[in-house]
Amino acid sequence: METFNKFLKKELNTPQRKAVTQQDGAQLVVAGAGSGKTRVITARMANLILNHQASPSTILALTFTNKAAGEMKHRLASFLGPTTKLPFVGTFHAYCLLILRSNPTLLPFTDFSIIDEDDQKTLLKKILKKNNLEKQVSITQLKYQISKAKNKLEPDEELHCNPYFKELFLAYETEKASSHCLDFDDLLLTVLKIFQKNSSFKKSFQSRVKHILIDEYQDTNGVQHELLREMALASKEFVLDSLCAVGDEDQSIYSWRGARVTNMLSFQQDFAPVKVIKIEQNYRSVQPILQAANSVIEHNRQRHPKQLWSDKKAKNRILLVSCQSGYQEADAMTSYLKTLPKQQKLREVAILYRTHFQSRSIEESLIRNSIPYIIVGGIRFYERKEIKDLLAYLRLLVNPFDRTSLFRIINRPARGLGAKFEEQLYTEWNNNPMLNFHQILQFLLDNPEQSTKGTKALSVKKFLKIFDGLEKEKKPSAILSEVLERSEYLSYLRHAYDLNEAETKIENIQELAQSLETFEKKESTLEDFLHEIALLQEKLEIDKDKTDHVQMMTLHAAKGLEFNTVMIAGLEEGLLPSARSLSSDEALEEERRLFYVGMTRAMERLVLLRATYRNSYGQVSDQVISRFLTEVPEKFFHHLDLTNVHPAKTKSLIADWLGSKIESTVTTFGFSPKPQKKAVSLTGPWKKNQPVIHKKFGAGVIKKVEKTSKDEFHLTVLFRVGEKKLLSSFVSRV
Repeated sequence: METFNKFLKKELNTPQRKAVTQQDGAQLVVAGAGSGKTRVITARMANLILNHQASPSTILALTFTNKAAGEMKHRLASFLGPTTKLPFVGTFHAYCLLILRSNPTLLPFTDFSIIDEDDQKTLLKKILKKNNLEKQVSITQLKYQISKAKNKLEPDEELHCNPYFKELFLAYETEKASSHCLDFDDLLLTVLKIFQKNSSFKKSFQSRVKHILIDEYQDTNGVQHELLREMALASKEFVLDSLCAVGDEDQSIYSWRGARVTNMLSFQQDFAPVKVIKIEQNYRSVQPILQAANSVIEHNRQRHPKQLWSDKKAKNRILLVSCQSGYQEADAMTSYLKTLPKQQKLREVAILYRTHFQSRSIEESLIRNSIPYIIVGGIRFYERKEIKDLLAYLRLLVNPFDRTSLFRIINRPARGLGAKFEEQLYTEWNNNPMLNFHQILQFLLDNPEQSTKGTKALSVKKFLKIFDGLEKEKKPSAILSEVLERSEYLSYLRHAYDLNEAETKIENIQELAQSLETFEKKESTLEDFLHEIALLQEKLEIDKDKTDHVQMMTLHAAKGLEFNTVMIAGLEEGLLPSARSLSSDEALEEERRLFYVGMTRAMERLVLLRATYRNSYGQVSDQVISRFLTEVPEKFFHHLDLTNVHPAKTKSLIADWLGSKIESTVTTFGFSPKPQKKAVSLTGPWKKNQPVIHKKFGAGVIKKVEKTSKDEFHLTVLFRVGEKKLLSSFVSRV
């Protein structure tokens, strides 16, 4: 106990100590990024046990991942020692399963099984087949829709969007009940219903559990919030000794999983009176990065206001890089990595982006420059299933004897040409090795003794028609377009995957098309393109054994991580924020939180990149600067405009920035001090491509800025109704 109390006095700052030692009632700990929230929640449990003699059995700590639970248990054990029994520390699902296992009479059946994701899909497939809906409804979409409906506690509202879904939902629930099975969503819902309907169980629970702690409260969904209400309240009165929720609504980025940022805000009303404690000191990042992040996130409304700060003082730590194109953006990142001092490891650098398709041009630049990388939580671009499928179609056109490619795509999309057909095809091709893929398939069709008849014969003919008239000498992008249309591959993706996953795969395919279009400008053939991809893959194989890698990932995958240097790509309207978020204030706020999460992963340096144009669908499109960049005051960053800079000079410009004088309490990585350069203004108060709002014309984009006086400007703005020239006082910034 003495050791722990020394820890309380010396190792915790004042707000942390307050959150740990506040004994009774409900409290909401608003813990900013990098502020040590795990330390707070574990120290709070230890304080209850050591200083207030709370029995570990009366304490319940809930979190979201087994990894987080394991870390909390380890820290708690270090406080309490090996002989003290630990409280329950685990996920919501694990605790609900424990309740059901410990109280079998509360269920209509005493023995039950938990079905996993594969079991769910098997069951749903059986239901769809029974109702002759296999072609109309995707198993993956149905599973996602059912889970979403359950987690929102509004199945009817969610399922009415498809006339089949409600009937299928009921059939799914009936089938599970008949089999005495529960899915993972049922674990929470079933326990919630027990609390709501069984007063004796609820009373017994509340007599035993006196202290509840919840980590990452911003990630709770409707069911979890309602479950906590049932645990903590009786007749709307707070009955626990203490309730502590720790979270940060500024890091709520999982609405697509059912998380509700409003749970953090409604906590105060639901468990009133609630003491709110803000932990704002950040132990991760230097001060300029936090100031910039604060400036961005303060534009959100659904939040508890706070200001992260750090005692790590520094200057000139944020670099804004304006590039002409997405390819120059990728090369700028590569140049930055090649400029790093030897003391800094590549694994200390993260490249973040909004969506997976953005990785393609970055990967290619890294590979060309022999910079090893890994993709965290994802797959390299040319190894993604949909990309490998389409490349197989293209390879087969170039090399009609390519057996590997044929067997990959003969039944993708599914054509009823399964394992038995493939075995027959393999045998006959071995017997006739001089035939190409078209000839061997025609051979199977023409030989009456073969079993390629009926629907299988039709499927083989349909497959062969995909290649009719296609010649490898044609433009590669046109060939891909024909293959996509004839194979109905995009329809297959939309049917086989849930909406978000299907859109991600389609974006990857669009990026592949863009890659082909760019390659065409070199007057190269499809065969040249496929050879270049093969060489890239070979180079990747050579580099993959290197232990030091740059880490690439989406902004979502970066949550909970930290890096010395963070580079965020694609800071343009339609990328970040994403195009799908532009019509909703709530979605825009979540996109801003996503950018904020990315910024606060950086410990020492933050590099923000944007392009002035990108290639899309064969056309060059102007890119509008992300509104989030316009929310970062210019005094916090150095602007490096590479749009008219020769590639050979890029590295030296970056080296100049990295070598500028650094005033910090932390390491300078051995850079030689140079005079610090003053931050370069973009264009003043009004900027080209800046989004603005006009009361009459709505949203628009500035195309030209002309100064008329000290405080007034003429702006040429492109609105939906066309271009308008007006005074700057008549518009406002977005």
